[in-house]
Amino acid sequence: MSKWVWILLVVLVTGGVMWWVVSSGGNLPGEAVADQGREHWDHAKLDELKYNSNPPVSGPHDADWIRPGIYGEPQDKYKLIHSLEHGYVIVHYNYAPGQVLTDFAKKMGLKKLIVQPNPTIDKPIILVAWDRMLKMDTFDEKLAEKFVKAFRNKGPEATME
Repeated sequence: MSKWVWILLVVLVTGGVMWWVVSSGGNLPGEAVADQGREHWDHAKLDELKYNSNPPVSGPHDADWIRPGIYGEPQDKYKLIHSLEHGYVIVHYNYAPGQVLTDFAKKMGLKKLIVQPNPTIDKPIILVAWDRMLKMDTFDEKLAEKFVKAFRNKGPEATME
């Protein structure tokens, strides 16, 4: 084969690989939400803010964060945003989930995972990560697992928690 055939072959293969990498990003679960920054603000000033999603998936937040766990009460949203910055995934729910979400959280492992009730959301279940949101009318364990695997520990601030 001539040198030009090899060069053409390399260009085509490289282009195909690049196309596959870019297009496979579209298969990520959920939807992207515009980034609102990641500054730490005084907690009293945070109530003045308007976030572009509910629950927020980025933006100014408290200097402290919520640790992994399954919570029976809603946690501070400004601290939850900080958890997202550290690469957490948060499962918000506004119904009585029974044991389903607890079992899911234990199956996935609680590293950088929070499950908590949130009466302010507009769907029964919403999973969030930094700049990403997945809304569900009914719990889809396979889709939720895909979301957690895709976004856990992918926040803009790498931490060793």
